[in-house]
Amino acid sequence: MTSSDETDRNLCVGQYIDSYLPAIDGVIVTVQNYARWLNMDHCESYVATAEGPKGYEDTDPFKVIRYMSIPVPKRSPYRFGVPIMDLRFVYEQHSLMPDLVHTHSPFTAGREALRIARSRKIPLIASFHSKYYDDVLQVTNSKFLADHAVKIIVDFYNSADYVWTVNEGTANTLRDYGYKGKLELMPNGTDFLYPKNIKASVDAVNERFEYTQQDKVILFVGQHVFQKNLVSLLEAAALYRQKSGVFKLLMVGDGYARNDLIKKADELGLTDIVTFAGNEYDREKLSAIYLRADLFAFPSVYDNAPLVVREAAMAKCPSVLVANSNAAENAEDNENAFLCENTVESIADAFMRAISDDANRLRVGANASLSIARPWRLIMKDVYARYKEIHEEFKPARREYIHFNFITVYLRHFSHGGCS
Repeated sequence: MTSSDETDRNLCVGQYIDSYLPAIDGVIVTVQNYARWLNMDHCESYVATAEGPKGYEDTDPFKVIRYMSIPVPKRSPYRFGVPIMDLRFVYEQHSLMPDLVHTHSPFTAGREALRIARSRKIPLIASFHSKYYDDVLQVTNSKFLADHAVKIIVDFYNSADYVWTVNEGTANTLRDYGYKGKLELMPNGTDFLYPKNIKASVDAVNERFEYTQQDKVILFVGQHVFQKNLVSLLEAAALYRQKSGVFKLLMVGDGYARNDLIKKADELGLTDIVTFAGNEYDREKLSAIYLRADLFAFPSVYDNAPLVVREAAMAKCPSVLVANSNAAENAEDNENAFLCENTVESIADAFMRAISDDANRLRVGANASLSIARPWRLIMKDVYARYKEIHEEFKPARREYIHFNFITVYLRHFSHGGCS
Protein backbone atom coordinates (compact mmCIF):
# COMPACT_ATOMS: atom_id res chain seq x y z
CA MET A 1 0.00 0.00 0.00
CA THR A 2 1.20 3.49 -0.77
CA SER A 3 2.42 5.72 2.03
CA SER A 4 0.34 8.65 0.74
CA ASP A 5 -1.26 10.74 3.47
CA GLU A 6 -4.54 10.44 1.55
CA THR A 7 -4.64 6.67 1.97
CA ASP A 8 -7.35 5.56 4.40
CA ARG A 9 -5.70 2.84 6.46
CA ASN A 10 -8.80 2.47 8.61
CA LEU A 11 -11.07 1.25 5.80
CA CYS A 12 -10.81 -2.36 4.59
CA VAL A 13 -12.82 -3.56 1.57
CA GLY A 14 -13.16 -7.18 0.45
CA GLN A 15 -13.51 -7.98 -3.26
CA TYR A 16 -15.27 -11.33 -3.82
CA ILE A 17 -15.15 -13.32 -7.06
CA ASP A 18 -15.74 -17.00 -7.87
CA SER A 19 -12.65 -17.55 -10.05
CA TYR A 20 -9.46 -15.55 -10.24
CA LEU A 21 -6.02 -15.84 -11.78
CA PRO A 22 -4.64 -17.83 -13.51
CA ALA A 23 -8.02 -17.81 -15.27
CA ILE A 24 -8.44 -14.56 -17.17
CA ASP A 25 -11.51 -12.61 -18.28
CA GLY A 26 -12.92 -9.11 -18.01
CA VAL A 27 -14.40 -9.56 -14.54
CA ILE A 28 -11.15 -11.00 -13.19
CA VAL A 29 -9.19 -8.07 -14.63
CA THR A 30 -11.77 -5.71 -13.10
CA VAL A 31 -11.36 -7.22 -9.63
CA GLN A 32 -7.59 -7.18 -9.93
CA ASN A 33 -7.65 -3.48 -10.78
CA TYR A 34 -10.11 -2.68 -8.01
CA ALA A 35 -7.78 -4.23 -5.42
CA ARG A 36 -4.62 -2.87 -7.01
CA TRP A 37 -5.67 0.78 -7.19
CA LEU A 38 -7.49 0.80 -3.87
CA ASN A 39 -4.34 -0.44 -2.14
CA MET A 40 -2.16 1.88 -4.17
CA ASP A 41 -4.10 5.11 -3.69
CA HIS A 42 -6.93 4.79 -1.20
CA CYS A 43 -7.42 1.99 1.33
CA GLU A 44 -6.77 -1.64 2.15
CA SER A 45 -8.50 -4.15 -0.11
CA TYR A 46 -8.18 -7.92 -0.45
CA VAL A 47 -9.52 -10.47 -2.94
CA ALA A 48 -11.46 -13.52 -1.71
CA THR A 49 -11.80 -16.28 -4.28
CA ALA A 50 -11.61 -20.01 -5.02
CA GLU A 51 -8.21 -21.67 -4.97
CA GLY A 52 -6.42 -21.98 -8.30
CA PRO A 53 -4.99 -25.12 -9.90
CA LYS A 54 -2.35 -27.05 -8.01
CA GLY A 55 0.99 -25.29 -8.00
CA TYR A 56 -0.30 -21.82 -8.77
CA GLU A 57 0.99 -19.06 -6.47
CA ASP A 58 -0.44 -15.55 -6.22
CA THR A 59 1.94 -12.69 -7.05
CA ASP A 60 -0.39 -9.69 -6.79
CA PRO A 61 0.86 -6.81 -4.59
CA PHE A 62 -2.19 -7.17 -2.34
CA LYS A 63 -3.69 -9.91 -0.21
CA VAL A 64 -5.52 -12.77 -1.98
CA ILE A 65 -7.27 -15.27 0.29
CA ARG A 66 -8.52 -18.49 -1.23
CA TYR A 67 -10.89 -21.30 -0.30
CA MET A 68 -11.08 -24.91 -1.45
CA SER A 69 -12.55 -25.52 -4.90
CA ILE A 70 -13.10 -27.96 -7.74
CA PRO A 71 -13.08 -27.35 -11.54
CA VAL A 72 -16.35 -26.27 -13.18
CA PRO A 73 -17.47 -28.90 -15.77
CA LYS A 74 -17.32 -27.61 -19.36
CA ARG A 75 -15.98 -24.24 -18.17
CA SER A 76 -12.24 -24.77 -17.72
CA PRO A 77 -10.27 -23.00 -16.23
CA TYR A 78 -13.03 -21.78 -13.90
CA ARG A 79 -13.52 -23.19 -10.41
CA PHE A 80 -16.42 -23.88 -8.07
CA GLY A 81 -15.57 -22.99 -4.49
CA VAL A 82 -16.93 -24.03 -1.11
CA PRO A 83 -15.75 -21.28 1.25
CA ILE A 84 -17.87 -22.28 4.21
CA MET A 85 -16.17 -25.70 4.30
CA ASP A 86 -12.71 -24.15 4.51
CA LEU A 87 -12.00 -23.30 8.17
CA ARG A 88 -8.64 -21.74 7.36
CA PHE A 89 -10.33 -19.34 4.93
CA VAL A 90 -13.18 -18.52 7.34
CA TYR A 91 -10.71 -17.60 10.10
CA GLU A 92 -8.45 -15.61 7.77
CA GLN A 93 -11.36 -13.70 6.28
CA HIS A 94 -12.76 -12.78 9.68
CA SER A 95 -9.34 -11.69 10.93
CA LEU A 96 -9.16 -9.08 8.15
CA MET A 97 -12.22 -7.37 9.67
CA PRO A 98 -13.60 -5.80 6.47
CA ASP A 99 -15.68 -2.62 6.76
CA LEU A 100 -17.44 -3.19 3.44
CA VAL A 101 -17.61 -6.12 1.02
CA HIS A 102 -18.09 -5.95 -2.74
CA THR A 103 -19.00 -9.08 -4.68
CA HIS A 104 -18.61 -9.41 -8.41
CA SER A 105 -20.59 -12.66 -8.58
CA PRO A 106 -23.98 -13.87 -7.30
CA PHE A 107 -22.78 -17.43 -6.77
CA THR A 108 -20.62 -18.97 -4.03
CA ALA A 109 -18.35 -15.94 -3.67
CA GLY A 110 -21.39 -13.69 -3.54
CA ARG A 111 -23.10 -15.86 -0.93
CA GLU A 112 -19.98 -15.76 1.21
CA ALA A 113 -19.80 -11.98 0.85
CA LEU A 114 -23.45 -11.79 1.93
CA ARG A 115 -22.79 -14.01 4.94
CA ILE A 116 -19.81 -12.01 6.16
CA ALA A 117 -21.68 -8.74 5.55
CA ARG A 118 -24.60 -9.87 7.66
CA SER A 119 -22.44 -11.32 10.41
CA ARG A 120 -20.31 -8.17 10.67
CA LYS A 121 -23.24 -5.77 10.08
CA ILE A 122 -21.46 -4.09 7.17
CA PRO A 123 -22.77 -3.09 3.72
CA LEU A 124 -22.73 -5.44 0.73
CA ILE A 125 -22.30 -4.09 -2.80
CA ALA A 126 -23.08 -6.55 -5.60
CA SER A 127 -21.94 -5.78 -9.15
CA PHE A 128 -23.76 -7.34 -12.09
CA HIS A 129 -21.29 -8.10 -14.87
CA SER A 130 -22.45 -11.04 -16.99
CA LYS A 131 -25.37 -12.51 -18.87
CA TYR A 132 -25.71 -15.46 -16.54
CA TYR A 133 -28.71 -16.91 -18.38
CA ASP A 134 -26.48 -17.54 -21.41
CA ASP A 135 -23.77 -19.12 -19.24
CA VAL A 136 -26.15 -21.53 -17.51
CA LEU A 137 -27.87 -22.40 -20.79
CA GLN A 138 -24.51 -23.23 -22.38
CA VAL A 139 -23.48 -25.50 -19.51
CA THR A 140 -26.83 -27.26 -18.98
CA ASN A 141 -28.51 -26.94 -22.40
CA SER A 142 -31.75 -26.48 -20.43
CA LYS A 143 -33.95 -23.36 -20.63
CA PHE A 144 -35.78 -24.55 -17.54
CA LEU A 145 -32.58 -24.62 -15.49
CA ALA A 146 -31.43 -21.31 -16.96
CA ASP A 147 -34.74 -19.66 -16.03
CA HIS A 148 -34.53 -21.11 -12.53
CA ALA A 149 -30.94 -19.91 -12.15
CA VAL A 150 -31.98 -16.39 -13.13
CA LYS A 151 -34.63 -16.37 -10.39
CA ILE A 152 -32.01 -17.38 -7.82
CA ILE A 153 -29.65 -14.70 -9.15
CA VAL A 154 -32.33 -11.99 -8.93
CA ASP A 155 -33.09 -13.09 -5.36
CA PHE A 156 -29.42 -12.62 -4.54
CA TYR A 157 -29.29 -9.10 -5.93
CA ASN A 158 -32.45 -8.31 -3.99
CA SER A 159 -30.52 -9.33 -0.85
CA ALA A 160 -27.66 -6.91 -1.53
CA ASP A 161 -27.61 -3.46 0.04
CA TYR A 162 -26.36 -1.75 -3.12
CA VAL A 163 -26.37 -3.04 -6.70
CA TRP A 164 -23.99 -1.71 -9.34
CA THR A 165 -23.92 -2.23 -13.11
CA VAL A 166 -21.28 -1.12 -15.59
CA ASN A 167 -23.54 0.61 -18.15
CA GLU A 168 -27.17 1.12 -19.15
CA GLY A 169 -27.22 -2.02 -21.28
CA THR A 170 -26.13 -4.13 -18.33
CA ALA A 171 -28.73 -2.46 -16.13
CA ASN A 172 -31.42 -3.31 -18.68
CA THR A 173 -30.27 -6.94 -18.74
CA LEU A 174 -30.64 -7.21 -14.97
CA ARG A 175 -34.06 -5.56 -15.13
CA ASP A 176 -35.05 -8.00 -17.89
CA TYR A 177 -34.11 -10.79 -15.50
CA GLY A 178 -36.73 -9.43 -13.10
CA TYR A 179 -34.76 -7.20 -10.73
CA LYS A 180 -36.80 -4.15 -9.72
CA GLY A 181 -34.56 -2.53 -7.11
CA LYS A 182 -32.32 0.50 -7.28
CA LEU A 183 -29.27 0.39 -9.56
CA GLU A 184 -26.12 2.50 -9.64
CA LEU A 185 -23.84 2.75 -12.67
CA MET A 186 -20.09 2.40 -12.11
CA PRO A 187 -18.20 2.01 -15.41
CA ASN A 188 -15.13 -0.09 -16.06
CA GLY A 189 -11.74 1.33 -16.89
CA THR A 190 -8.66 0.08 -18.63
CA ASP A 191 -5.21 -0.87 -17.36
CA PHE A 192 -3.63 -0.51 -20.81
CA LEU A 193 0.11 -0.11 -20.36
CA TYR A 194 2.11 1.55 -23.12
CA PRO A 195 5.44 -0.24 -23.65
CA LYS A 196 8.55 1.77 -22.84
CA ASN A 197 9.74 1.39 -26.43
CA ILE A 198 6.69 1.14 -28.67
CA LYS A 199 8.53 0.48 -31.92
CA ALA A 200 10.68 -2.28 -30.43
CA SER A 201 7.62 -3.87 -28.79
CA VAL A 202 5.61 -3.80 -32.02
CA ASP A 203 8.59 -5.21 -33.95
CA ALA A 204 8.71 -8.02 -31.39
CA VAL A 205 5.03 -8.81 -32.12
CA ASN A 206 5.82 -8.98 -35.84
CA GLU A 207 8.71 -11.32 -35.17
CA ARG A 208 6.70 -13.48 -32.77
CA PHE A 209 3.85 -14.05 -35.21
CA GLU A 210 5.89 -13.76 -38.43
CA TYR A 211 4.07 -10.66 -39.69
CA THR A 212 5.47 -8.13 -42.12
CA GLN A 213 5.02 -4.44 -41.47
CA GLN A 214 2.57 -4.35 -44.38
CA ASP A 215 0.27 -7.09 -43.05
CA LYS A 216 -3.16 -5.94 -41.94
CA VAL A 217 -3.93 -7.57 -38.59
CA ILE A 218 -7.46 -8.17 -37.28
CA LEU A 219 -7.33 -8.96 -33.57
CA PHE A 220 -9.62 -10.69 -31.09
CA VAL A 221 -8.79 -10.84 -27.37
CA GLY A 222 -10.98 -12.67 -24.89
CA GLN A 223 -12.41 -15.96 -23.73
CA HIS A 224 -12.69 -18.54 -26.48
CA VAL A 225 -16.32 -19.43 -25.83
CA PHE A 226 -19.22 -19.84 -28.25
CA GLN A 227 -21.29 -17.17 -26.48
CA LYS A 228 -18.97 -14.51 -27.92
CA ASN A 229 -20.04 -15.21 -31.52
CA LEU A 230 -16.61 -16.49 -32.51
CA VAL A 231 -17.87 -18.94 -35.10
CA SER A 232 -19.44 -16.00 -36.94
CA LEU A 233 -16.15 -14.12 -36.57
CA LEU A 234 -14.26 -16.93 -38.29
CA GLU A 235 -16.92 -17.27 -41.00
CA ALA A 236 -16.80 -13.52 -41.59
CA ALA A 237 -13.02 -13.68 -41.90
CA ALA A 238 -13.39 -16.44 -44.52
CA LEU A 239 -15.98 -14.40 -46.42
CA TYR A 240 -13.85 -11.27 -46.31
CA ARG A 241 -10.92 -13.27 -47.62
CA GLN A 242 -13.04 -14.47 -50.56
CA LYS A 243 -13.68 -10.82 -51.39
CA SER A 244 -9.93 -10.33 -51.91
CA GLY A 245 -9.25 -9.35 -48.32
CA VAL A 246 -5.56 -9.78 -47.51
CA PHE A 247 -5.00 -9.87 -43.76
CA LYS A 248 -3.97 -11.84 -40.69
CA LEU A 249 -6.31 -12.87 -37.89
CA LEU A 250 -4.87 -13.08 -34.38
CA MET A 251 -6.90 -14.80 -31.65
CA VAL A 252 -5.58 -14.15 -28.13
CA GLY A 253 -7.12 -15.98 -25.17
CA ASP A 254 -8.31 -19.40 -24.15
CA GLY A 255 -11.50 -21.22 -23.22
CA TYR A 256 -13.55 -24.37 -23.57
CA ALA A 257 -14.27 -23.73 -27.29
CA ARG A 258 -10.69 -23.15 -28.39
CA ASN A 259 -10.09 -26.58 -29.96
CA ASP A 260 -13.43 -26.44 -31.77
CA LEU A 261 -12.58 -23.00 -33.10
CA ILE A 262 -9.20 -24.21 -34.34
CA LYS A 263 -11.00 -27.01 -36.21
CA LYS A 264 -13.50 -24.52 -37.61
CA ALA A 265 -10.71 -22.27 -38.86
CA ASP A 266 -9.15 -25.27 -40.58
CA GLU A 267 -12.48 -26.21 -42.22
CA LEU A 268 -12.82 -22.63 -43.51
CA GLY A 269 -9.34 -22.67 -45.02
CA LEU A 270 -7.98 -20.04 -42.63
CA THR A 271 -5.05 -22.01 -41.23
CA ASP A 272 -2.45 -19.94 -43.09
CA ILE A 273 -3.76 -16.59 -41.85
CA VAL A 274 -5.14 -17.23 -38.35
CA THR A 275 -3.05 -17.69 -35.20
CA PHE A 276 -4.46 -18.94 -31.91
CA ALA A 277 -1.96 -17.44 -29.49
CA GLY A 278 -3.42 -18.56 -26.16
CA ASN A 279 -3.54 -16.31 -23.10
CA GLU A 280 -1.12 -13.44 -22.75
CA TYR A 281 -0.58 -12.61 -19.07
CA ASP A 282 2.13 -10.01 -19.61
CA ARG A 283 0.17 -6.74 -19.83
CA GLU A 284 2.98 -4.90 -21.61
CA LYS A 285 3.21 -7.60 -24.29
CA LEU A 286 -0.58 -7.58 -24.64
CA SER A 287 -0.50 -3.80 -25.05
CA ALA A 288 2.05 -4.22 -27.85
CA ILE A 289 -0.33 -6.66 -29.57
CA TYR A 290 -3.11 -4.06 -29.46
CA LEU A 291 -0.72 -1.44 -30.83
CA ARG A 292 0.23 -3.74 -33.72
CA ALA A 293 -3.36 -4.54 -34.65
CA ASP A 294 -5.13 -2.57 -37.35
CA LEU A 295 -8.65 -3.57 -36.30
CA PHE A 296 -10.22 -5.15 -33.23
CA ALA A 297 -13.02 -7.65 -33.95
CA PHE A 298 -15.56 -8.10 -31.18
CA PRO A 299 -18.94 -9.18 -32.63
CA SER A 300 -20.24 -10.46 -29.28
CA VAL A 301 -23.82 -9.78 -28.22
CA TYR A 302 -23.15 -11.62 -24.95
CA ASP A 303 -20.73 -9.19 -23.30
CA ASN A 304 -21.86 -6.18 -21.33
CA ALA A 305 -19.03 -3.64 -21.08
CA PRO A 306 -15.96 -5.47 -22.40
CA LEU A 307 -12.62 -4.27 -21.08
CA VAL A 308 -10.90 -5.46 -24.24
CA VAL A 309 -12.76 -2.89 -26.35
CA ARG A 310 -11.45 -0.17 -24.00
CA GLU A 311 -7.94 -1.60 -24.16
CA ALA A 312 -8.06 -1.55 -27.96
CA ALA A 313 -9.35 2.02 -27.88
CA MET A 314 -6.42 3.10 -25.70
CA ALA A 315 -4.16 1.76 -28.45
CA LYS A 316 -6.18 3.75 -31.04
CA CYS A 317 -7.30 0.46 -32.55
CA PRO A 318 -10.98 0.76 -33.60
CA SER A 319 -13.42 -2.07 -32.95
CA VAL A 320 -15.99 -3.86 -35.07
CA LEU A 321 -19.07 -4.15 -32.84
CA VAL A 322 -22.64 -5.34 -33.30
CA ALA A 323 -24.98 -2.35 -33.35
CA ASN A 324 -27.34 -2.07 -30.35
CA SER A 325 -25.39 -4.67 -28.35
CA ASN A 326 -24.32 -3.85 -24.80
CA ALA A 327 -20.71 -3.92 -26.00
CA ALA A 328 -21.50 -1.15 -28.49
CA GLU A 329 -22.97 1.29 -25.97
CA ASN A 330 -21.60 4.79 -26.67
CA ALA A 331 -20.20 3.61 -30.03
CA GLU A 332 -21.09 5.44 -33.25
CA ASP A 333 -20.56 3.91 -36.66
CA ASN A 334 -17.63 5.37 -38.58
CA GLU A 335 -16.98 7.79 -35.73
CA ASN A 336 -15.39 5.79 -32.91
CA ALA A 337 -16.14 2.23 -34.11
CA PHE A 338 -17.33 0.22 -37.08
CA LEU A 339 -20.81 -1.10 -36.38
CA CYS A 340 -22.43 -4.07 -38.08
CA GLU A 341 -25.46 -6.30 -37.87
CA ASN A 342 -25.26 -9.70 -36.21
CA THR A 343 -24.69 -11.56 -39.47
CA VAL A 344 -21.60 -13.03 -41.09
CA GLU A 345 -22.11 -10.87 -44.17
CA SER A 346 -22.36 -7.63 -42.18
CA ILE A 347 -19.30 -8.44 -40.05
CA ALA A 348 -17.29 -9.15 -43.21
CA ASP A 349 -18.53 -5.89 -44.73
CA ALA A 350 -17.35 -4.01 -41.62
CA PHE A 351 -13.91 -5.58 -42.06
CA MET A 352 -13.91 -4.40 -45.67
CA ARG A 353 -14.95 -0.85 -44.80
CA ALA A 354 -12.34 -0.55 -42.09
CA ILE A 355 -9.33 -2.17 -43.76
CA SER A 356 -9.85 -0.57 -47.19
CA ASP A 357 -9.37 3.02 -45.95
CA ASP A 358 -6.28 3.52 -43.80
CA ALA A 359 -6.81 7.24 -43.19
CA ASN A 360 -10.41 6.79 -42.06
CA ARG A 361 -9.56 3.81 -39.85
CA LEU A 362 -6.83 5.82 -38.11
CA ARG A 363 -9.31 8.68 -37.58
CA VAL A 364 -11.90 6.33 -36.06
CA GLY A 365 -9.25 4.77 -33.84
CA ALA A 366 -8.11 8.18 -32.60
CA ASN A 367 -11.72 9.09 -31.78
CA ALA A 368 -12.13 5.80 -29.89
CA SER A 369 -9.15 6.61 -27.68
CA LEU A 370 -10.80 9.88 -26.66
CA SER A 371 -14.39 8.69 -26.18
CA ILE A 372 -14.34 5.04 -25.08
CA ALA A 373 -11.32 4.51 -22.82
CA ARG A 374 -10.78 5.82 -19.27
CA PRO A 375 -7.90 4.67 -16.99
CA TRP A 376 -8.70 2.50 -13.98
CA ARG A 377 -6.92 4.92 -11.68
CA LEU A 378 -9.53 7.60 -12.42
CA ILE A 379 -12.41 5.13 -12.18
CA MET A 380 -11.21 4.02 -8.76
CA LYS A 381 -11.29 7.58 -7.41
CA ASP A 382 -15.05 7.48 -8.03
CA VAL A 383 -15.35 3.95 -6.61
CA TYR A 384 -13.52 4.87 -3.42
CA ALA A 385 -15.56 8.04 -2.97
CA ARG A 386 -18.75 5.97 -3.23
CA TYR A 387 -17.36 3.35 -0.84
CA LYS A 388 -16.79 6.07 1.77
CA GLU A 389 -20.33 7.41 1.32
CA ILE A 390 -21.81 3.92 1.66
CA HIS A 391 -19.71 3.14 4.72
CA GLU A 392 -20.88 6.34 6.39
CA GLU A 393 -24.55 6.15 5.42
CA PHE A 394 -25.16 2.44 6.00
CA LYS A 395 -27.61 1.71 8.79
CA PRO A 396 -27.31 -1.91 9.90
CA ALA A 397 -30.36 -1.67 12.17
CA ARG A 398 -32.67 -1.80 9.17
CA ARG A 399 -31.98 -5.52 8.68
CA GLU A 400 -31.98 -8.55 10.92
CA TYR A 401 -28.44 -9.58 11.74
CA ILE A 402 -26.78 -12.39 13.63
CA HIS A 403 -23.87 -12.24 16.02
CA PHE A 404 -20.79 -13.78 14.44
CA ASN A 405 -19.63 -17.12 15.72
CA PHE A 406 -18.47 -20.15 13.84
CA ILE A 407 -21.19 -22.49 15.13
CA THR A 408 -23.88 -20.11 13.90
CA VAL A 409 -22.11 -19.80 10.55
CA TYR A 410 -22.24 -23.53 9.92
CA LEU A 411 -25.79 -24.05 11.21
CA ARG A 412 -27.16 -21.24 9.07
CA HIS A 413 -25.19 -22.38 6.05
CA PHE A 414 -26.56 -25.90 6.05
CA SER A 415 -30.12 -24.86 6.87
CA HIS A 416 -30.41 -21.88 4.51
CA GLY A 417 -28.26 -22.72 1.53
CA GLY A 418 -25.18 -20.84 2.65
CA CYS A 419 -26.51 -17.32 3.30
CA SER A 420 -28.17 -15.69 6.25
